[in-house]
Amino acid sequence: MSRLSVTPRAVALVAAVLLLPAAAAAPARAQGGYVPPKRFEITPVGAYQWGGSYDTQVGNGFTGGKIEEQDSFSWGAILSFLAAGNSAVELYYLRQDTDISGNQTRNVSTGFSNNYVQIGVRQGLPKTEGIAPFITASMGINVLDATNASSSTRFAWSLGGGAKWMAANQKVGVRMDIRWMVTPVPSGDYGTWCDYWGCYTTSGTDWLHQGSAGLGLVFAF
Repeated sequence: MSRLSVTPRAVALVAAVLLLPAAAAAPARAQGGYVPPKRFEITPVGAYQWGGSYDTQVGNGFTGGKIEEQDSFSWGAILSFLAAGNSAVELYYLRQDTDISGNQTRNVSTGFSNNYVQIGVRQGLPKTEGIAPFITASMGINVLDATNASSSTRFAWSLGGGAKWMAANQKVGVRMDIRWMVTPVPSGDYGTWCDYWGCYTTSGTDWLHQGSAGLGLVFAF
């Protein structure tokens, strides 16, 4: 009776046939376990907001002098659209309800609010341990609204940064933001200048600086 001879070449061929499906399945499993980021995010936020002082003119319920805004809680929401790579276009609203006081001849204490409506960009940085840091920049308006005065809509901008963590399913996460927000406002100082066509009055500019540090819950879809 003849015996079946097993050569090294035959062993190698059988091993290759048996291992080929496993080698092909490994990338498929790795690819199947990856969940790409969602295109849209909405993030309700709560923040602590500080700073905000500027000079004001006589009128509108105030005497001339410096107005100081009190530190307080603020709230709002961020709508994000993932544009390409780690960058996103963002629209956000942030409202601060606070009180203001003044060091004028008579003290002033009244309700006041800042309402930031901004559009800007978020640029992601390399991840560290699943946490994705980023920087932000935006521009838009700030609606300043006082209880005893008419509201004033002013151009405003912000610079900031933060970090974001997303769950494995990329549907929920946590976001932290720190922002520096700037609003140019009239200083109450006036100057005049004249030319061939006549004389004109110009108003000086003061700068309202505020900081904000907040947390938000990210919902992605």
